Amino acid sequence: MEPSKIKDVGEAIRRVRKSKGLRLEDLADENISPATISNIERGITHVNTSKVYYLVEKLGLSMSEVPGILLDHEKELEDLKFNLSLIEMMIDLEKPKEVLAKMDDIAFDDSHPYASLVQYLRGKAYLRMKNWKRAERYYAAAISISSQNGNKDNIEASSFLDLSMCCYAQNEMEKALEFANSGLDTFNENAGRNYVKYILIRNKAVFLERLGKFVEGLKVLQDVWGDMNQCSDIETTLTFYSTRADLLRKTGMIEEAIQYAKEGLELARINKHYRCLFDMLTILGSLNTSLGQWDKAEICFNTALASQDLVKNDVVLTDTYIWLGILHTQQEKQSEAQDLFLQAITNAEKHDDAPKLTYALRVMGDFLKDSQNSKEAIPYYQRALQLAQKFNYKKAENKLHFRLSQCYKNTDQKEFEKSLLNIYKTQIDLKNGEADIFEEE
Repeated sequence: MEPSKIKDVGEAIRRVRKSKGLRLEDLADENISPATISNIERGITHVNTSKVYYLVEKLGLSMSEVPGILLDHEKELEDLKFNLSLIEMMIDLEKPKEVLAKMDDIAFDDSHPYASLVQYLRGKAYLRMKNWKRAERYYAAAISISSQNGNKDNIEASSFLDLSMCCYAQNEMEKALEFANSGLDTFNENAGRNYVKYILIRNKAVFLERLGKFVEGLKVLQDVWGDMNQCSDIETTLTFYSTRADLLRKTGMIEEAIQYAKEGLELARINKHYRCLFDMLTILGSLNTSLGQWDKAEICFNTALASQDLVKNDVVLTDTYIWLGILHTQQEKQSEAQDLFLQAITNAEKHDDAPKLTYALRVMGDFLKDSQNSKEAIPYYQRALQLAQKFNYKKAENKLHFRLSQCYKNTDQKEFEKSLLNIYKTQIDLKNGEADIFEEE
């Protein structure tokens, strides 16, 4: 019997056995073991053909019935996949609780073609509900089942993608980056859900930016830029633009950053994507602030804030408050600047956004230190330092130790020396064992 024929017959046998409520052990006898029955059902090709015929006969089947059984099976699978796609759509429409209620009656063994998809959808529903731990458990199950049964429909890569988002939401950037890399490693170009690849790349760039690895993040975007036309998700495309513009600013390439920010702004306007439009305006405002073009910067920030009601997610306000505050310090509007820095801190706290909160606290400390209020700056630096140490933001930690050393220099020799030692230690951690001979000038 040909291998493909054994696989078809095995599937038909499995379906008939299940429909009769029989276990493998119920069919086994002195002529055929449960392990052999399992191998036949899974289409293992080295099984003795006589055993296949014996099992068919024992179930009261004839070989002529197999095509019809398989046809019914394909129709059932097609209907099931459609229903599961509607369930996924409901999750995307922010109805995760209703979805979980609908899925209570869905129970497949791990060998079922859609077993990994069901686990993935349960994880996705819990992700929407911000129940990170339960989501993580279901994603882990989806990955395990998918790797055993073949990575169909890129469920493995999709689960790694969502696991990265769970970590991101919990401010675990290093773990988020690891999961994004795992998703890219397991992604199969021919297995469906092609959009997942570009979201993984987008997330990788964002995580690198949050970790202060600007050059690495920029390289990730540069490598994929020529394939942007293959990305079907407009939000992902727009995030590519905003992240590239922000990374270019942070690496000092201001003019090039403005070009990408303007292109992204126009794309967001055309597609009426208000969240990304808000981001682009904030980035353009920050770029113009860096160039000393304060009037342009203020127009960008004020336009962004005027559109905040359309964004429906005020997490994005943190950056705008920070940069508008920085602009006001340049314009010597100190009181307005301080109010905005405090608003940025409050907003980051509200959304438990550790990277942005670390930055907002540091900027507030800088504002006070530069205003000759070093004593008042210290608590902000110390709080930012605690966050940086908790979430392993090594570059931020290094900068904060340096700023604390500036505050202590003329007031507390012991703390000053302690800060200098900490600067040295974090610098060693950042180098991570690199040989100095490779260091560029």
